[in-house]
Amino acid sequence: MLLQLIGERIKQLRKEQGLTQEELAEKAGVNASYIGTVERGERNISLETLEKIIQGLDVPLEVMFQFHEFEDMDSRTDKAEVLTAISSLMHSRSVEENKLIFRVIKDILNTMDIQNDLKKS
Repeated sequence: MLLQLIGERIKQLRKEQGLTQEELAEKAGVNASYIGTVERGERNISLETLEKIIQGLDVPLEVMFQFHEFEDMDSRTDKAEVLTAISSLMHSRSVEENKLIFRVIKDILNTMDIQNDLKKS
C-alpha cells in the first residue's frame, strides 16, 4: 500500500506543478519510464531515488508524506482520480480478494440499476 500511496503522491505533486513525467525525470535525474512505474506503484523505489524525485519536485520532505488527501473520497471531483484511488487500493490485494470485491461491486451496481429502473417507472 505504501508504494501506491507514494506513487499517487508523486503524481499529484507533479501534476500540481504542471510537469510531465519526462520533465520530472529530467529534474530528478532518472529515466522517464521509471517515473511512470513509480507513480503506478509497480516499482519498489529506493530512498535515494525518492530523495531525487522529491528534490526534482522541489517540495519539502514532509509534503511528500501528506497522504491524508487520498483518504477523503468526498474531496475527489474527477472520475479518473476516484478510479485511480480504487485501483491503488485493489493493487495490493490478492487475486481472490479482487474477485470477491468485484462480485460485491457488481451486486451493488445491479441493485442500484434495479432501483433506478423502479424510480423511472
